[in-house]
Amino acid sequence: MDLEEIRKEIDQLDRQIAQLLTRRMECSNEVAAFKKANGLPIYHPQRERQVIEKVRALTKAEYADALENIYNCIMQQSKENQQRLLEKDD
Repeated sequence: MDLEEIRKEIDQLDRQIAQLLTRRMECSNEVAAFKKANGLPIYHPQRERQVIEKVRALTKAEYADALENIYNCIMQQSKENQQRLLEKDD
């Protein structure tokens, strides 16, 4: 593969990642609505640990730390989005 082909593949992967992250945030909105209706807190450390452990197990060991960092950012954005949604509805 030449550089241009590799970059095209990366661009395609970026589109897929953006779509998946958008859907993940939409699911997070549904979680926020459930938490609000049931009086649950936004932060659930046990769930976050489960997600990180699962992600680390799904990737190559050499990428595990990087993916953990990425998922920590994703989950932080999810919590902030949930907080905004809960405050907006009050």
